[in-house]
Amino acid sequence: MQGKPSSSGSTVIVEVEGGRGEGDAARLREKLRGLPAQGYQSILVNMAQVTYVDSVLLGAIVQGYVSAMRVGATVKLLHASRRLKELLAVTKLDRVLESVESEDQSR
Repeated sequence: MQGKPSSSGSTVIVEVEGGRGEGDAARLREKLRGLPAQGYQSILVNMAQVTYVDSVLLGAIVQGYVSAMRVGATVKLLHASRRLKELLAVTKLDRVLESVESEDQSR
């Protein structure tokens, strides 16, 4: 997994590629935790290149979301697959993790 932030003002997009393995999830978790301290208030996690989401990756996203919320930042999923949206609905995480299809929708 690579987290390549591309930013615009106080918004940053974290590009997630791959997503298999605990090491990838740990890197994403740390990246999401550090972005609010760098001044980003809106974090978009681009899931367009992710073909498989397991509990470890989902846990990393949730932990990043919680860390960001504690300091007043937001985390939203960008380009989540239908399967990921279904997983969020089943786990009721769709109530807290918003999924958007464009950066404009995130505002």
